[in-house]
Amino acid sequence: MRYLDTFCAWLAVFSGLILIALIGLTFFDVILRYIFSAPIFGARDLLEMGMVMVISLAFPFTWRAGGHIVVDLIPDYGLEVLTILRDLLVRLIGVVIFILLAWRAWIRADDAVLFTEATNMIGLPFSPFFIILAAGSALQVIVLCMEIFHLLSGSSLISAVKWTDIQEDAPSSR
Repeated sequence: MRYLDTFCAWLAVFSGLILIALIGLTFFDVILRYIFSAPIFGARDLLEMGMVMVISLAFPFTWRAGGHIVVDLIPDYGLEVLTILRDLLVRLIGVVIFILLAWRAWIRADDAVLFTEATNMIGLPFSPFFIILAAGSALQVIVLCMEIFHLLSGSSLISAVKWTDIQEDAPSSR
């Protein structure tokens, strides 16, 4: 699991670099648009396709780091068996959702090639971005299946990579 966590962390770093580039692009586009009345041609196309990459590549890391919003609809009542069953149910639902997303994205990638679909302004082809979405979803399925395996074997689900030393709910030391 450690190698998978490390790979997910590197994908998240790459995703973050893309996000920083998109922020810079937006900044310069706004400056050029409002000060010089000359926006960057195709900036919106780059932003839309860049966000597909950012979100797709960050799926697994966000899950492993616990960075997503959690709503406990099914309480565990402090029983370990109910907690494990709830966690298994959530991961199985996630596996189904991400398999469907990967499958449909792969089909859309083929359709995008067949119909030569591209962005409006600069003509970026859609198919590579659908493939990235499918790959990110497939990696998320692998992460979820590994967690299901660890849940069933009684192993810890705690990430092998230390994301941070600061706990979000920890009181301040001041």
